[in-house]
Amino acid sequence: AASGECLRTLEGHRRAIFYAVFSPDGQEVLTASQDKTAKLWSVWSGECLHTFKGHAGPVLSATFSPDGQVVLTASSDHTAKLWSVASGASLQTFECHVGPVLSGFFSADGKAVLTSSSDGTAKLSSTVSGERSCECLSTFRHGRRVFSAAFSPDGQKVLTASSDNHAKLWNIVSGVCLLTFTSYCGPVTSAVFSPDGQQVLTSVCDGTAKLWSAASGDLLHSFEGHLAHVFSAAFSPNGREMVTASGDFTAKLWNVATGDCLRTLGGHDSLGGHTDDVLSAVFSPAI
Repeated sequence: AASGECLRTLEGHRRAIFYAVFSPDGQEVLTASQDKTAKLWSVWSGECLHTFKGHAGPVLSATFSPDGQVVLTASSDHTAKLWSVASGASLQTFECHVGPVLSGFFSADGKAVLTSSSDGTAKLSSTVSGERSCECLSTFRHGRRVFSAAFSPDGQKVLTASSDNHAKLWNIVSGVCLLTFTSYCGPVTSAVFSPDGQQVLTSVCDGTAKLWSAASGDLLHSFEGHLAHVFSAAFSPNGREMVTASGDFTAKLWNVATGDCLRTLGGHDSLGGHTDDVLSAVFSPAI
């Protein structure tokens, strides 16, 4: 992040990579691909450690449990799956949605997951209810597809982002919508909490990312500079920086307080840059 230099390229998927994320200890990277697999990689050697096979459609996202021992994948085959990091074995399948599952996210204790879907819902499910489960603990509904869903840092709220041009904040117990963050320029492609839970960051198809107050719903800042859709936005672990991923073939690093763009990563003019849409960008835990 300091220099913008490409440190390593992970090669092995046969089709597009939709998502990439670091393990909690920063030693591995997990990728999700159109080739119907997720892969686990060593950060240092670039070696593929495991390939998670079993979905019948493209794997749209993948993430680690908080302890780094389990992987959650979300697929266009309408399911999400849990996998053992140690063995690569499939542990559990969630069949709660009636459309492609676009994202998955663990609770802080790893005992529940949130999944979002093209069926217009996000669903809360237990990870301790057996090998195969359709049990849904709560459902959070939008008018159109839900691109992402995330827990608040304190585990009391849920944040969703939708193609209905809204992100919504929900009470996890009652299922009541507490706040709506509205985009007047297109679908909200992702929504995340700041590490302290005080702010919400959304990415929008109009080429911007927007920072909101999680308490009042007020718009605090709009980050402008991308030339195409912004597909995702994420905070650094300390909450002082953020990174955006865009269809203009770049990711951008921003100062949250000032709104300044600190660095542009990639692009056709950069050594080792991307030559197509950048669909996701995240920080390593060690930054």
